[in-house]
Amino acid sequence: MKVVTAREMREIDRIAIEERGMPGPVLMCLAGKAVADDITNMFPGLKRVAVFSGTGNNGGDGFVAAYFLANRGIRADIFLAGEAGRIADDARVYFTLCKNSGITIIPVQGADDLNGIDLSVYECAVDALLGTGFEGTARGPAADIIRLINDSDLFVVSVDIPSGLGADGIAPEGEAVIADRTVTIGLPKLSLVTYPGKEYAGELLVADIGFPRSLTEADTLTSELIDADYFRRHSIPEIESEQYALADAHKGERGHLLLIGGFDGMEGAAMMTASAAFETGTGLITLLTTPAARSVIAGRIPELITISIPASLEGDSADPGLVQDAVESALGQGRYNALVIGPGMGRSGLARLVFESAVTRARHYGVRRILIDGDGLFHLAGFIKKESLDRAVEYIVTPHFMEASRILERPLDEIKDNRHASAGLLARTLSCIALLKGPSSIVTDGDSFLINTTGSAALATAGSGDVLSGIIGALMLRRFTALQSAAYGVWVHGKASDLYCAENASDVLKSTDLLNCIRKAKKLI
Repeated sequence: MKVVTAREMREIDRIAIEERGMPGPVLMCLAGKAVADDITNMFPGLKRVAVFSGTGNNGGDGFVAAYFLANRGIRADIFLAGEAGRIADDARVYFTLCKNSGITIIPVQGADDLNGIDLSVYECAVDALLGTGFEGTARGPAADIIRLINDSDLFVVSVDIPSGLGADGIAPEGEAVIADRTVTIGLPKLSLVTYPGKEYAGELLVADIGFPRSLTEADTLTSELIDADYFRRHSIPEIESEQYALADAHKGERGHLLLIGGFDGMEGAAMMTASAAFETGTGLITLLTTPAARSVIAGRIPELITISIPASLEGDSADPGLVQDAVESALGQGRYNALVIGPGMGRSGLARLVFESAVTRARHYGVRRILIDGDGLFHLAGFIKKESLDRAVEYIVTPHFMEASRILERPLDEIKDNRHASAGLLARTLSCIALLKGPSSIVTDGDSFLINTTGSAALATAGSGDVLSGIIGALMLRRFTALQSAAYGVWVHGKASDLYCAENASDVLKSTDLLNCIRKAKKLI
């Protein structure tokens, strides 16, 4: 399903009304009725509802919802934030209908008007104060009502978007309604499916009110959810099935992945990455690590080929030329299709030299795709101050917020408060695919944005990112684009977590618990 900004939703509205002939008041009626229908379905015995409406079109949706609720025998009292004379034209149609139908309308033009209001007599509150066009900080009666709603114990349903929250993925600047449920109209808005806005939305329902599919599925909409619709439209199941379709295929034809990492004391990271790649499905995997780490890892994963950097090069004073020769020797030992670099690599001087040699020389040995994760991202932040990534190679980077902050040299809070924009900036700065990890991870090439729909806080555990790197590393060997590999991989990673937690009735997992659920997750696309 596509995801929209405020500007994109306004354009869909405009075209539907002005070019397709869908009357604005009709769309408003359908939107408000969808809200009323949802409320009555949730609360069959509902008796009394408080509807907080503004003077714009969002308020109009609230008027419609109040009318349909009242028409079903539910008492719906409207609290109007603002002056009745400023109500928008379409909304005025339904304001008048409510007034003529005997629905109680209580004007609120300041905090004093809220004194003495007892919300405990209501069972549900409808937030229809500010719509998707809102930006900045809520002020005046709207701000007073937002505080009143948040201080209440009522179940809160927001219409289209919680009031006080902008639509475009930016953290609210002031107070915003904390909804239990949001009924959004037509398509989800960016802030409803990405954090931090998602925390305000509660459970999300997307109400289909009949916008033409040619508008809601248009290629000009650049953000979408990673969901069944995405998999279908991009033929993900069909491409995945090709991996094992040929009965007489050789393991080399199923791809050879090179993994660099798991240096001394961090062997487990590389082992989890390799194990995840094997569970996802690949022909061959070779690990390049240190001699001491190789002695720990070799044989622990029987399928994994292990090679090591010469022992003579260990230490921070290693000669850069000799390290490059060693890395090139390793690159020349196999026909590698893709490289994952960074898990458990460490931040030593040797690790830095290995990283720089690998990313600058890999393409000369046929490597066309490189995923950088973990400590590789630390080295990347320093590398790009000296030179750019090779444009002949497709790169995927998978930072969490702190790593993205270091690479972009931007404050951490700036990254977290506008994750969609930060992911795009990261992709454009590096000319790569960026996967900004976190709840509702975002995958982007700087133009198209894909938002993950799987996973939970259970994934915030040591080694989770190493498993993700292995999954995507294996998928980079398929016929997927690099963007598709990252999107499909982050979905599988999250779904594996969801499956494990559901099967074990637990919200706690170890990263190795994910491994046995990867194949199960893949079957669900």
